[in-house]
Amino acid sequence: MNLIIFNTLTAQISVNFKADTTMVCPGYLIQFTDLSVGDTVYNWQWNFGDGNTSTLKNPTHSYSSPGFYTVKLTASSSNSTDTKIKNNYIHVRDFPQAQLNYTDTLFLPTFTFYFSTHILNNDGYPYFYYWSFDQSTYNKGDTFAIHTFNSEGLHYASLIVKAGAGCHDTITVEVNAKDTLAACNIFTPNGDGMNDLFIVKTNGYNYFTLEIFNKWGAIVYTVTAKRLYWDGYSSAGIAVPPGVYYFHVTSPDVKGYKLSGKILLIR
Repeated sequence: MNLIIFNTLTAQISVNFKADTTMVCPGYLIQFTDLSVGDTVYNWQWNFGDGNTSTLKNPTHSYSSPGFYTVKLTASSSNSTDTKIKNNYIHVRDFPQAQLNYTDTLFLPTFTFYFSTHILNNDGYPYFYYWSFDQSTYNKGDTFAIHTFNSEGLHYASLIVKAGAGCHDTITVEVNAKDTLAACNIFTPNGDGMNDLFIVKTNGYNYFTLEIFNKWGAIVYTVTAKRLYWDGYSSAGIAVPPGVYYFHVTSPDVKGYKLSGKILLIR
């Protein structure tokens, strides 16, 4: 008698899954997809790590609180069961709270501004920054930007900070670009290359007239230019003595631009 032995092979399951994104903010709907292979699956048991579950093949789920969440999928066929666990798979972050600041760069020509931002609730993980000026296309950048507006007047700077899917903050500020006057009150024109010039800082857009007076009210130096400075010499090219002088700045281009004050000249 011949003995025939049949080996019956039972199909097995190899469970796997993915999420369409793993970094989100509260409320964002994540799509989970079963990637199991092998035997035909008839039962799915999802555990999203926040106390919620699902028996759908490809469920969606959103989280209500920031944190890291471990996701588990157990899949079963008529022959086998397998489980896949992904620890800390979903990272839920707080919505970023960005602050946008800017300063007028007086040391640069025209209407150039320096913009910077920081995240008030920074959690130490990466953020992504996108800048737009005067409602132009947003461009990816960093925590700072330097932009030159092409005219005097009211402009707009916008910033989007992204921390994940459905996770961003948008800020827009008004920027009033105009010529600004600023001047020091002491300088030392001694040729050492340090603080040798009395400089009136402007954006270099309008023409200004600078007049320097001595203590008796006589004009010792005058110049009209977009960039104003005085080297401690009179208009005749003679070095003036140390002491206190007075300056007055006006603009032949725009009314209302005036600046006056004292200068201490030290040699």
